[in-house]
Formats: sequence, structure tokens, C-alpha cells
Amino acid sequence: MPREQKKRGRRIDEKNEERKRRRDEDVERKSSKRLKSTQNSEDPTLPDIMVNGNAGDDFISFGEKPALDVTEFHGLLSAEEQEYYANVNHKLTANDFESDEDRNLFIDAVYRESQGKELKLASSQSCSRYLEKIVLISTPEQLAALLGQFLGNLTYLVQHRFGSHCCEALFLQAARHVGVTGHGSGQDEKSADNMEELFLKAVTELEPNAGYLLTDRFASHTIRVLFLVLSGEPLDDASLKVMLASKKKENLQSALIADTEAPQGRRSVPKSFTNALSKLIRAAISSLDTTYLRALATHPTGNPVLQLLLRLELSVSDKVKYLEEDSLFRKLFPELSFEEESESAKFVAGLMYDPTGSHLIEILAQNVAGKTFKKLYKNIFKQRICSMAKNDTASYVAIRILERLGKDDLAEAKALILPEIPKMIARHRPGLVKVLVERCNVRQVGMLDVADVLRSAYGDEKSLFLPNMLNFMLTTRSAGPKQEPDTEDSVPAAETKGADVHGSLLAQAMLQGPALASLIQESLLALDADVLVDMAKQPAASRVIQAALTAPTATMPFRRQFIPRFFGNMAPLACDKVGSYVADALWTATEGLHFMKERLAKELANHETQVRESLYGRNVWRNWLMDLYQRRFHDWRAQAKGYDHPKSTHETQQGSDQGRSPLQLARERYANHKARDGQQPTRLAAASVNA
Repeated sequence: MPREQKKRGRRIDEKNEERKRRRDEDVERKSSKRLKSTQNSEDPTLPDIMVNGNAGDDFISFGEKPALDVTEFHGLLSAEEQEYYANVNHKLTANDFESDEDRNLFIDAVYRESQGKELKLASSQSCSRYLEKIVLISTPEQLAALLGQFLGNLTYLVQHRFGSHCCEALFLQAARHVGVTGHGSGQDEKSADNMEELFLKAVTELEPNAGYLLTDRFASHTIRVLFLVLSGEPLDDASLKVMLASKKKENLQSALIADTEAPQGRRSVPKSFTNALSKLIRAAISSLDTTYLRALATHPTGNPVLQLLLRLELSVSDKVKYLEEDSLFRKLFPELSFEEESESAKFVAGLMYDPTGSHLIEILAQNVAGKTFKKLYKNIFKQRICSMAKNDTASYVAIRILERLGKDDLAEAKALILPEIPKMIARHRPGLVKVLVERCNVRQVGMLDVADVLRSAYGDEKSLFLPNMLNFMLTTRSAGPKQEPDTEDSVPAAETKGADVHGSLLAQAMLQGPALASLIQESLLALDADVLVDMAKQPAASRVIQAALTAPTATMPFRRQFIPRFFGNMAPLACDKVGSYVADALWTATEGLHFMKERLAKELANHETQVRESLYGRNVWRNWLMDLYQRRFHDWRAQAKGYDHPKSTHETQQGSDQGRSPLQLARERYANHKARDGQQPTRLAAASVNA
């Protein structure tokens, strides 16, 4: 019986259509549920929390989102306006103004043209950058006017992708003019008072939503800057910049803004700022309990804010204020005893190994009061210092802990860490070892056991100790290991992929103390001269050689053996970008070894043409006073020996009288006095001739 004719693939098409229909139904069902949950305002128990589309599974809601108009829109710049601000940017970048007054007039004209367009400028993707550059070179009056225009829309702007950067730049630049009074006219004091009032209004506007803004993707950076401005901390502190913005933030500084650098040290801020800072911090954390704050400690956006708040509370405010019940410190660590089984101790121990939370423990270890730090170390850190040193994340916390330990505690910690040093060196992580060596030098803790461990870790052979530490690979052109060094085939050649910077820092730290300096010095003396010259031309290795020449442990016997290794290589070193620093260090290293200094200077003079043709060689030529060497050798010799002018025979004789008795010196002073009175003119003439 013939089969019924059917279209091939019909069943597969039906299955695909059925699968597509079910998928569409699922999408509609999910969308209807989403609308139902957001529109269900009749149930007061359900909070209206909006979650961004890029929020992941680790999203944590810190307070409800403020009731903002999501569709808030201030308009777009026209094509003509965008072209105008692009031309302004080109003008500022070229910096072809005739004078500072001409530039100020130009900026003033830009502000007049921008009246009423400030919000559109700050919200524009391209023109917001131009506004940032304009802010950086604005006068206090112009900054105050712009901040006044932002007030009322500040909560919206700090959450805007581009407006938040403009607010950051405006806060930082305006902070330089707060509290700066008494330098001239009353207009300066008036603008400073006006700026203070504007900042207080900004705090009042942001205060109701401060809890939510702490974890907002864009607003959190601006809130950190505002905390910094109100605290009076230096604006250009490198340790604080890490908490303010990521490394990817675009740097708009240029030569045009070179004269606007903030002064170093703490800034003087009005007393109202201290009260406003406490009020803003209290508003930000008052609605958050211990559970939410501890979750904030591991939040990628909230953790830097928490770092800054904890640092300000521990270092800026009163030393006892952080122990109050409503303080951030007490909310994070309710049990001040930090007993081993307490929740605070478990929280600290967990954060030490977290890539994000460990930064908070670093701030805690650096800034907490001494009495509290002793409790932390006794109950938590001491028993874990060994495991912390081995861990890639917790080792940074261990470094901060070692920096605060006393002599006895440091000696105990050294004994615990000592067995793990070979493992850390094998994994190319000598950073903690470097800090341990530095602190032992400061606290005067014995390091003979550290020297034995380092010798076993890097090799007992002296000629390989320093190259292994610097990861400086050596190859020999000859296959025979025991050939004479004078033969051409056995001259070692250094080949390197770039010396290890961390190993170089460890070697420099070892050179500061007598217990470990001998390891580096013996290794340097065991290296061939050609290898030393090649190392002197590598940046990381060159710094070790410079430290070996100028460190306090560079004794006269060591320098007497080490400096001759550079004879015959002075000109190549002087003409090299990196080696020129070693050539300069040799001037200081030859103090007390004048015959070596003269020989090195003679090498420079013999290669004058080669040295003078090099940019770096000319610097070495000038530092070694070679023009004086060629024209007035006696004056050069006097300066090389540390004298301001050549000594006469009479002065030299006085300098050699240190071993004579007081009676003999008195008799000679009397004779010299008679000679100056004209009773012995022949002696004076002889002295002048010898001079």
C-alpha cells in the first residue's frame, strides 16, 4: 500500500513554531509580572525599589532610591553650540594666549555665553569634558557662580554619567578657595565666605539621599570628593586619590593648569565644615545597621566610601569620638574587646582575605589608636601573621601590621614569618620581606637569621646571589666554567629581560643595615666588571649599584675594592641614560679616595668629544666640574676634596697641627701674629710663594 505523501521537515517546523510560541508567552508573562510588581502601590508593605539592568546577583540595596524624576531632561546643545565649545577646547589646548589677562578675558566670555546652558553642558557627552577644563582654570567668582547654578539639580547631576565628573572637578577646584582669606582685598574674603555658604547648601541638598548615593555607580565618587573637601585633608594625597577614583579616570591636567596645584599638608577649613561633615556622615550611615555596613565592606562601589569614612573618623576627628555608640567604627565592630570568638573578630579575620574588604583592614591597621591596635594584634593578627604573609591578598594587611609593631612584637613576628620567606621568594613576592628588613633596621632587631634564610633562598654562591635576587640572567660565551677571565672567550655577557623591581627594592633595603649589607656587597665584588657595567645600564639593577656606592654601610674598605671595577668604563656609563646616574654616584662614592676620583675624571677628559655629544654625558660632565678640571686643575682638586678654595701651605700646616700639644699651638699662634705685624716678612713671602 503506497504511503501518504508528506512534506519533508514538517514535523521539525511544527516543533520550532511550538517552541517559539512558548518562548513568547514566557516573555509576556514575565513582563506582565514586572509591571504588576512595580504598579502595585496599594500594598504599603512592598517597597518600590528600582534595580538597574546591569545589577548582578551580588546587588545590595542600601536604602530606597530617592524619588527623582527619571525622565528629567535639560535639553541638548545645538550643532552650533557644540562647535563653539569645541573651538573653545582647541583654544585652551593650544594655550596661545598673549598673557594671563587675555586668557582670563576669554574664560569670562565663555561663561557669559554659557549662561542658562550649564546643565546642558554638564549632561553632554563631549562638552562636559570641555566644562571640566574650563572649571580647572576659573576664578573663585566664576566657580561660585557655576556652583550656584548647579544647586537645586545637584542630586540629579551627581548621579549623571557625565555630570558627576563636572561636579567632582567643581568641588575640588572650589575647595582651594575656601578658608583662604587675609591675602588682600575684602573681595577675597567675600568670595571665600560665599564659597563656604554654597558648599553648606550643597551638603543640605545631598543629605536626605546620602545613604543611597554611597553605592550609586557615579554619585559615590562625587560623595567621596565632598567628604574629602569638608574634612580638610590634602587634595593631592596619593593614598587618598586611590579612594576617590579608579585608575581608568581620565586626567585632564595639562601645562595650562600647572599653577593650580594644591598646597601640601592639611587645609584650613571653617568650623562649619566639620559640623557639616559629621552631619553628612551621620545621615549616610544612620539608616544602616551593622549587617548592612558589613555588606558594604565587600561592595565594590561602597568599599572605597567606607574606607574614606573610616579614615576620616579615625584620623581627622577626635581620638575618642570613634568609640561612641553611633560612630561608624562602633557600628562595624560593636565588640571593642575583639575577643577571639566575638563577631567583630570573625568579621575582621574574614575581611583580611577578601580582595575588596582587605583594603578596609589596611585603613584600620594604619589609623586606629594604639590601645585598640594592641587588642587587634593580640587577639586576631598575631596568631594569623604567618598565614597572612603567605596569602596574596592578606600579605598587604600584614605589611601594614608590621609597620606598627614595637621591637618585641616585631621580633616575635619575624620568628613566625622566617620559615615562609623561601616560599615567598620562590613565588617572586619579596615585598613583605623588604618591609620586614626595613622595620627591623628601624627597631634595631637582629637579622642574622634573616641573612641565613636569604642566603639559602637566593644561593650560597656569591656571584649568583644578587643576579638571582634581581632576576638578572647571566650567560657565558665560553663553555668552560673555570677559564681565565682575561681570555676573550670567557668574558661573561649579561642578558636580561629587565631586572625585577621588587628584588631591587629588597636589595636597597638590605644595604641600609650592616647585618644584611654584606650579602649584597660580597655579591657585587664577586661579579665581573663587564657584568657590573651591564647591570648599571638596567634601571632596577642600577639603583642597587647607586645605593651600594652611597649607602651608610658603604665603608671605605668596600669602596676601595668596588670603585676600581668601573675603571675604563666611565665614558660609556656617562653617555647612557641609566648608567649616567651611576657615574654621578661615583663622585660621592670617591669621597676620601681622591686618587680614584682623579682617575675617573681623567677618563672623562680623554673622551671629551664622546661625552659632550651625548645629552646624558653633558650632565655628567657638568656634575663632575670637568670644565674646571681642564682650566684650573688646582681649584677642581680643592672642590673635589671638599674645600671651597685651594689651601695655602700656611693653612695646610694649621690643618696638620691637630696632633700637637696646646702649648705648641699657642707658641705658633704667637709667632704667626708677630709675622702678620711685619716682624717676619720673609716667612709670609715664602708662604705666599708656596701657595
